[in-house]
Amino acid sequence: MAFITYTCPQCGGQSQVEAGKDAMCPYCARVIDAPAVMPEPQGAAFAQKDVQFAPPPAQAVPPMLQKPAQAYPQAVQPAAMPAPQMQQGQFAMQQPQYSQAQLAQAHKKRRSWKIMNWSMIGIQALTLALGIFMDEVSTSLSVPMILTWLLSQPACGVISAMMRPDDAYLEKKPPSRVAQGFLQAILGLSISAPVGGILFAIIEALFL
Repeated sequence: MAFITYTCPQCGGQSQVEAGKDAMCPYCARVIDAPAVMPEPQGAAFAQKDVQFAPPPAQAVPPMLQKPAQAYPQAVQPAAMPAPQMQQGQFAMQQPQYSQAQLAQAHKKRRSWKIMNWSMIGIQALTLALGIFMDEVSTSLSVPMILTWLLSQPACGVISAMMRPDDAYLEKKPPSRVAQGFLQAILGLSISAPVGGILFAIIEALFL
């Protein structure tokens, strides 16, 4: 079995084919009719697995088919955003800034509301003291005044919650109105009872 180097007439690729037999071009798949020639003495026969195929010659592309080189614009890198600088004791979220006039007006509203709450507690204490004092003079007036003192606790809590100026709390959020009314009722009961006893002792010492 002898092999020869044959050039394909269609694509120009060279390949090793067996002499005198038809073969297929490995590049363009054309059937090749190899001539029957004797191998050269120094070109000893070699196994088919050792056959190496030379690559086909590079074909020049016509100018009309060549694509012009396109200059692609370079991607614009976004500018690095500076990291926010935070000082010690500051929050990440920027707190709203209020003027001195706004803060003073809010403080004035809160102070007026607190004065109203303490005034209601003072009236409750006086009502209790008078109710106890009336028990020494007239029982018919003592019972209604003590009942009025008891019923004034939830009523003053509701009034305090409804009259609270929520727009005056600029820097912190106040508790809910229900919690505010409950706290006012507990505060009025716990303060007016002992204060009412003290007032009763003073009134008793003055008038009895």
